[in-house]
Amino acid sequence: MLKIKKSYLNIVTQTLYWFLFLTSLAIILSKIFPHSDALLTLKYIGFSLPRYWFIFCCLLLATQWQRLSALKKYSFPLIFATSFYYLDFQLNIMPKDLNTKNLNSYTLVSANLGEGVELERLEYLIRLYNPDIFTFQESQNLSNFETFKDYPFKDCRGHLCFISKHEFKMINFLEYSMFSGYGNWAAFYEVEINNIKVSIANVHLPTVRRVFNNYSNFDDIHSSRVISASILNQWASLKKNVIIAGDFNMTVTDNLYQRNFIEYQNAITDYGLGFNNTFDYIYRGFTIPGVRVDHILFSREFIIEKANTLESLGGDHRPVLSTFTSNNGEM
Repeated sequence: MLKIKKSYLNIVTQTLYWFLFLTSLAIILSKIFPHSDALLTLKYIGFSLPRYWFIFCCLLLATQWQRLSALKKYSFPLIFATSFYYLDFQLNIMPKDLNTKNLNSYTLVSANLGEGVELERLEYLIRLYNPDIFTFQESQNLSNFETFKDYPFKDCRGHLCFISKHEFKMINFLEYSMFSGYGNWAAFYEVEINNIKVSIANVHLPTVRRVFNNYSNFDDIHSSRVISASILNQWASLKKNVIIAGDFNMTVTDNLYQRNFIEYQNAITDYGLGFNNTFDYIYRGFTIPGVRVDHILFSREFIIEKANTLESLGGDHRPVLSTFTSNNGEM
């Protein structure tokens, strides 16, 4: 009986090891070859799962350390490190560039309000951080909210809201109708700050969740995501002083992110610390930490002074905050 149990444990341990090893290999190859769509269905499934499962399985495997061969023990640190990359853990402890020219700093907050907003939390956020600019996604028209009485410049349309202390020019917007949806998925603005034109995009890219509601739509949904990310990348590549903020519906490990946005500074990736998931899975009152799909991206003309995720404003997304300035004295 004891031998049977040991044999069973050996089989489970070896199966778990190879599962984690192959998963790690797929994640690493996805980073090295971002233009490959191999195993695309599995990647979408991996996106939809709470990512703590990977590190939990690593810890479970570690309890059976004595059952691993020497070669497997040597490869385990790579698997464990990959679990932190997949989990999206930031460890930015080295000093960054500083605002040595005493330039004005600005704070931007981006938040998806799709599950609602509690005004008390929003008002507390404003008192605490005094943001210069808000970009909201899946929001109602917030223009007349007393909460924003100190923000004279507002543009709310198609479930996107841009609210600012600084005067801006609305340039264009793109509708979800191009993907058989409703509302807008991108809105583009120009803000004059210290006589320099800054281009800001407020975005809400197509979600992957529709795939699991109706798998027959897989190709159309993936195509929509490819097109929207490519359009956004093309827009940004033609400009300087670019900021892209919003709900990307993709993590930094996503192939589409690696293809289109890796050259930009990601406020949380480059300056965050610890686990900074922005979307939580909520089921029957239980909240499970999810993934980071909300981002604030900067072109290289900016210095990011601070970045962190904030407490939820009432829904299933957490806002992202970044304080920034220019690195060339031109903004």
